[in-house]
Amino acid sequence: MARPADWAPLAETDPVPGDPDGIRREVTHMKRIAEKLRTQAAAMQAIAECDGLKGEYADKLGDNARGLGRRLDLAEDRYRKVKGHLGGWADDMEDAQKRAGHALDDAKDAQRIIDQHKPDSASKGSDKDTGKDAGKDKPDEDPAVKRAREDLEAARTKLQSTVTFYGERADHYAGKIRSSIDDDMEDSWWNDFKAWVGDADWLGTLAEVLSNITTLLTFAAIFFPALGVLAGILTAIVFGIHLIMALTGNGSWFDVVTDIAAFKMAKNGVKAAKAVKALQKEGRGISKGLAEQQAKRVARMNRAAGGRGGSGRLGRLRRTADNQQGRAAGVKTRDEAMPVATRKETYRALGDKRMAEQVKDVERMSGRYPDSQRLSEVASEAARQKGVSQAYWGTSTVLDLGGRAGDAWSPTYVNAKGDMTAPAVGFGSQW
Repeated sequence: MARPADWAPLAETDPVPGDPDGIRREVTHMKRIAEKLRTQAAAMQAIAECDGLKGEYADKLGDNARGLGRRLDLAEDRYRKVKGHLGGWADDMEDAQKRAGHALDDAKDAQRIIDQHKPDSASKGSDKDTGKDAGKDKPDEDPAVKRAREDLEAARTKLQSTVTFYGERADHYAGKIRSSIDDDMEDSWWNDFKAWVGDADWLGTLAEVLSNITTLLTFAAIFFPALGVLAGILTAIVFGIHLIMALTGNGSWFDVVTDIAAFKMAKNGVKAAKAVKALQKEGRGISKGLAEQQAKRVARMNRAAGGRGGSGRLGRLRRTADNQQGRAAGVKTRDEAMPVATRKETYRALGDKRMAEQVKDVERMSGRYPDSQRLSEVASEAARQKGVSQAYWGTSTVLDLGGRAGDAWSPTYVNAKGDMTAPAVGFGSQW
């Protein structure tokens, strides 16, 4: 049964929260586990007492079976005791919630009568209750209002008594449960770790804060890919937290899957941005070589046209000069200033001016040497990788914002995530 959302005029929130039916479902589940443990313990005992097995292996098997049987007995005893305490707690919780509900109904009825008899606006300034006189009887007060005020105070007293009962029973059963699990069966390090994660509410808060920051960085990385590295690091941290929470049964595997997709998108976005930078560098290298060859060719043609060819020492000096002239042209091309991207070109690159300039530089070099097939290929690939980078960052942002919208507005989405919250994975189990 759904709990009331509005607890005015008695309280701001539900003073006796909880889900008795949910606890009873867990009790039923624990009962089935206890029955299975009892069956397995009996099977282990039968193995240990079997007389048909001979040899050293039979003794070893019997010892191990007896030891495991004792541990199964302890586990069954723990489940049986705890489920009994939880069943009692569910009954007392339901009783407290019913009593609190009756008190709320009485208070609402009383408040309705009080509100109906409030003075009109003309006399509010002189007749309304203020300060410490609020709620006190007045000589000329309507008897119905007086009874309503008394009923409202009685409802508050009833609720306070119920809250006290609720707290006392919660402490009682918590102590019973702690006593029931204080036995000879030692919890494994993994059980201790699961309990720690379950109590560490700050882990979920940290994941949410880092996820919010990552969303902003992911969106910004569409325009400034350099931020993609930081977004990738934070995505990995959030993924680690979500993975730990899912493994321990404190989080949804849906978040883990989403994180993997986001991390993949972030990784590919960074990879594509790096590819553009590498292609621009390769283009500069190719242009440098082509500039050297062109400068040497022009120098040789000029010497031939001027009749300054020849051999021997003078010819070698002239060829050395040609080579130096070619290298100078290559260095000049290599160190040439980057082209400045126009506002339109920057917009086309979704605001990433640096990437727009890198692609424009490769295209300029390709246009300068149109006969170079490799430069043409580099220019085409740089333009493609620019689109890939922005597409991955855009998709990552859409996935993240879509998930947030689902959490906020879609109960179906939230329920689907809940269905993917599996029981904790058993590592380091020590019966």
